Amino acid sequence: MIKKRRYGLEVFLFLLPLLDFISCFNRVCFGICLGIKGLLFLYSIFYLIKKTENRKIFGFLGIFLFVYLAYLIKTHLNVWFELKEILTLFSLPILILFFSQYENPKLNKKNMTMVSLLYFILFIVGSIFHLTMPYTFIYILILTFLASFVYLMESHCHLLKLIFLILFLTATLFIRAKTFYLSILALGLLYLVFNWKKVIKYCQKNYLKTLITILVFTLVLHTYLPKMELETVLPLPYSSLNELLSGRIDKLKSVNQSYLDSNGLQKLLGMGKEKLENNTLVEIDALDIFYSIGIVGSLFYALYFLYVLKHARLQKHYFILFAFLLLLSCLGNVLQNSYLIFFIAILFILSKNDKGIMKKDILLVSNMYPNYEYPHYGIFVKNTYDLLKENGFAIDLVVMHKTEGKKNKLISYIRLFGNSFLKAVFNNYDYVYVHFVSHTPFGVFLPCICSKNTKLVMNVHGNDVVPDTKVDQKYIKFTKVFLKGASTIVVPSHYFEKVLIKNYGIPKNCIVVYPSGGIDIALFKKINKKTALKNAELDSKYKYYGYVGRISKNKGYDTYLKAIYELKKEKSLDKNVRFILVGSGTEEENLEMLIKKYKLEKIVIRKPMVSQEELVNLYNSFEALVYPTRMQSESLGLTGLEAMACGVLVIGPNVYGPSDYLNQENSVVFDPTDFKDLTEKLKEVMNMKTKEKNKLTKCALETVKSYTAENTKDILLSVFKDR
Repeated sequence: MIKKRRYGLEVFLFLLPLLDFISCFNRVCFGICLGIKGLLFLYSIFYLIKKTENRKIFGFLGIFLFVYLAYLIKTHLNVWFELKEILTLFSLPILILFFSQYENPKLNKKNMTMVSLLYFILFIVGSIFHLTMPYTFIYILILTFLASFVYLMESHCHLLKLIFLILFLTATLFIRAKTFYLSILALGLLYLVFNWKKVIKYCQKNYLKTLITILVFTLVLHTYLPKMELETVLPLPYSSLNELLSGRIDKLKSVNQSYLDSNGLQKLLGMGKEKLENNTLVEIDALDIFYSIGIVGSLFYALYFLYVLKHARLQKHYFILFAFLLLLSCLGNVLQNSYLIFFIAILFILSKNDKGIMKKDILLVSNMYPNYEYPHYGIFVKNTYDLLKENGFAIDLVVMHKTEGKKNKLISYIRLFGNSFLKAVFNNYDYVYVHFVSHTPFGVFLPCICSKNTKLVMNVHGNDVVPDTKVDQKYIKFTKVFLKGASTIVVPSHYFEKVLIKNYGIPKNCIVVYPSGGIDIALFKKINKKTALKNAELDSKYKYYGYVGRISKNKGYDTYLKAIYELKKEKSLDKNVRFILVGSGTEEENLEMLIKKYKLEKIVIRKPMVSQEELVNLYNSFEALVYPTRMQSESLGLTGLEAMACGVLVIGPNVYGPSDYLNQENSVVFDPTDFKDLTEKLKEVMNMKTKEKNKLTKCALETVKSYTAENTKDILLSVFKDR
């Protein structure tokens, strides 16, 4: 049975920065945000109680709460206030237990790093516009940054680290909290303590780099820290360490005296949080907990917490962070703060979902990919995706589907660039594989060149390298930049290989010739003609010659129609001959106009672009495929190869991409700029003897073997062999 995917907590995680930011405005917003976090706490209780193994621990908690409630009533303490505080206190171990058992792989260190980024941005925006940012928000900033620290240490992307460094340095200009700076210092020391062997080994191996880093860091501190007015930042509200310690000691003396003056029952079950707050908090969690719930309560809480920690183990890095949080609790009520508890507890699911460096092998990005409406659009991209996935690569996909209208295209490109940028920055990919060079790499180019271990693979296709229009020409300057940043460039044909070497100065050893996914001969194969005609819903009394391709400029549909008209004018056509045009595109109006102009309505059959399965029937229904493209950007031309795989004769061009596989031994070639040449070739094929035709198609089938998906897959796989 397939488990339903739960999105609630994932959405909640990404909404938290906005909720916490809004809560800074007034107490109503603060209360709403706290209420939403309270709902999470209630959900976690119901989730845990449903599991049999947790019922015993909740039974003990219930007994404690019953005893505590009776105590509150007997001593006339504020029942609702004290119960709220005790539930807040126990919410941390309950949430830790919940996150250690809850299954959601999306609650991981990568997404936590994105959340941390949002907190930094909101904090800086709020500070710039002089919004009062409370200490709770600064604590959250610390906690989320700590949770993302593990991921930043492992990230290959220097751009991500630079972004966080800039945000961190900017944030320090607005933070006037001693806890922030002391926590960063403590975290650094903890990391050195737990990883001292690794640090020493790195320094010995990279002596010069370490020395330069220390010098640069010292220089930055020397020039940057004086601007931060440290005399008003670090000491607040103390002017010295002695004053800080003496202040805490005075508070402790005051609270301890109140505790000593209380009766025996209060010593056992505590003075209550309300009295403690009215007196003064020690601002050390362990002591504040002890004085508020007493000896018995503290003992129960400690045992309860130890039980939870026993069943919720942490990996080394997260243990360092949790140890740091315990240290931080000595500087303030962090572990008891209902606003912060969620972020402390989430360390446990981050540790649980941390399987090492969160990387995948490949990110595939393309501005063309098939969907239900346009099943043939960018099918070669899907073929490469399927091939890589079938061969065990962990691969992410960011693609665009065919869209109509400038507004929709603009939105689609913005989404493509945004999604690919985020994935490239926040994931450690071995390779980023980009299809169509002039447009698609905008989102991934900078993250790739700023990553020490990610290789950029470009797959060129046509007018991204050889421009067809003035608009295409404008993007060539970007193509040149992107190609220079690629480690490997995949081209569909040797024709394009020559173009890259000659026009772009790309070394030959950086180019791999791979025929756009190859031909699936399990699909494109010869079948019985009568069966094909029936499946294609064509009348078997006619002989059909076909065109398959886009109806756009320079694809040759006009050359095809002019040649048919010439045959008609010369009266060289038999009554049983029909011509088919399969495809759609931007020049369909011009196509219809030409059909009417030449009065070809009775002999030309129009069909829209169809699926690959339907194409097989059409190819097998043809006497010959006419492939009249005159586009210089025609990089290969899978249409011709598909027809050849179906045992159909191809009448095609002797130039550009198709010239890689079309020749006089396996097809009939012509000059695609001369419709009269095509006319003569059509006459030749119509009068060709069966034996001669079979000889050409037999050679064509041999040619196709070099272009099959199975025989060419190792070419593409070799590009990604060093994963």
